[in-house]
Amino acid sequence: HSEVPTRVRRASLRAVPAPRPSRSWPRGVFPAIVLAIMALGMVGHLLMQTRIQEQGFELAGLRSEAVQLAAEQSILQAYLDRQSTPQMLAYAASELGMVANPYTTFLILPTGEVQGTNLPAWGYELPVISAPPDLPTQRTPVTSGDTADPPAPTDPVVVAQ
Repeated sequence: HSEVPTRVRRASLRAVPAPRPSRSWPRGVFPAIVLAIMALGMVGHLLMQTRIQEQGFELAGLRSEAVQLAAEQSILQAYLDRQSTPQMLAYAASELGMVANPYTTFLILPTGEVQGTNLPAWGYELPVISAPPDLPTQRTPVTSGDTADPPAPTDPVVVAQ
């Protein structure tokens, strides 16, 4: 059996204060900021990809130009090698009116001594070189993608042949 309390404790009711206005952003602002950041990232990625492709095309063009310049350098080096052979130098000297001197004379630098016969050459001692030497020409290898013939030499000695 239970006893009935003579006095029942009642909860006190009081007024709740009104909520303060929140300082947070409105509901749609955060998703809008996230979407804007994503859009900026995608635009940046697109611009970077475009620039990378442009640089790739530029690199391919520069590589092609480097191959062409290397082939041209090879041709010019072969031309220079041909022009600097003793036979070509002798021919060029004879074209300038120089004659070979068969009377060798040596100067010994440390002592200043002259060895040999110091005689002038008059031009009839050795045969006269009247035509350029017939040197074998080497064909430069053609690289892949380069099907053009090498440029024609512009030197009058080579063109005369």
